[in-house]
Amino acid sequence: MNEYFKNLFNRQPNEIINGDYYFNADSDGDNFNAKDAELWLSGVFKDRWKSAVKADNGLVKAFYADVLNIFAQNPFPFMEIACGPGMGLTPIILSRNPGASCLATDACSLLVKSLRQHISSNLKQFNIDLASFSIFDIPMQANSLDIVTSFIGVSSTRSGEQGKLKALSEIYRVLKKDGCFIAVENEWRDMEAIRKVFRLWGRNMWVGMEEKTSWNEKFEKSGFTVEKSDKTFFRYLDGYDNELGEQAERYGIKVGMKYTLFVLRK
Repeated sequence: MNEYFKNLFNRQPNEIINGDYYFNADSDGDNFNAKDAELWLSGVFKDRWKSAVKADNGLVKAFYADVLNIFAQNPFPFMEIACGPGMGLTPIILSRNPGASCLATDACSLLVKSLRQHISSNLKQFNIDLASFSIFDIPMQANSLDIVTSFIGVSSTRSGEQGKLKALSEIYRVLKKDGCFIAVENEWRDMEAIRKVFRLWGRNMWVGMEEKTSWNEKFEKSGFTVEKSDKTFFRYLDGYDNELGEQAERYGIKVGMKYTLFVLRK
C-alpha cells in the first residue's frame, strides 16, 4: 500500500497480505469460490484489460469521453469501489492515464487476492493498490478523496434501496468538497426474465431489484449534484458478471440491463 492511500484509512485492517488491506467484509460481497478464481486467473482478467486497451473507438470513445476528459485534466489518485472481476472503470482509466494511482476495492477477499496475483504478474507498469472492505462501511477518513469511481458497484449491493443509499452516503462522506463521483450504474430491463431465472435457480429474488426511485433521486437524496447523466448503453448480463449472470446463461435466459454514466459532485 503506497503512503498516499495508507494515510487515508481511519482504522487498521484485520489483515495485511502482500501489502493489501483486508477488513473481513466477505459477507457483503458476491459469493465467489476457488473455481471462479481459477477462471479469472486463466484469462478473464487479461481479457477485460485487453478489451479496455484495444477499445480506442466505438463505445469507449463515445460513452467514456467525459471520464477520460476528467482524468486528462486532473489525474488525481482515485478509488474504485466494488470493482468485481472486471476491475470496474480502472482498466479504461489506467490504460489511458498510466501515471495515475488507483486503489481498487471489493468486499470479496478471494477476488482481491486473485487480483493481486494477476497484477503482480501482468500489470506491474500500473500503480494499483488493493483493499477488501464493504461499501457500507468504507474505512477511510471523511473528506479525503478527490475521485471515487464505480462500474455497477452501487448497483450490485444486496440490501435494496436502503443499502444503495447507505453506500452512497459512505461515498459522499469520503469525498472532498467538490470531489467527483463517476458512476456507471444499471437498471434491469426485463423483470419477468429475472423472476424466471430466480424461480429456476430456487432462490428468492435479490432485494431491491425492482427500484422505487430513479438513480438521479438516490444521488440527490444522498447530497450529490448530478452534473451529467446523458450517456447510456444496453447489454445482456453474462456469466462473468455475477451469480445471476451464471444462472441466466445456465438456463438460456437473456437478462437485459441499461447502463447510465453519471458524473456527480459533492
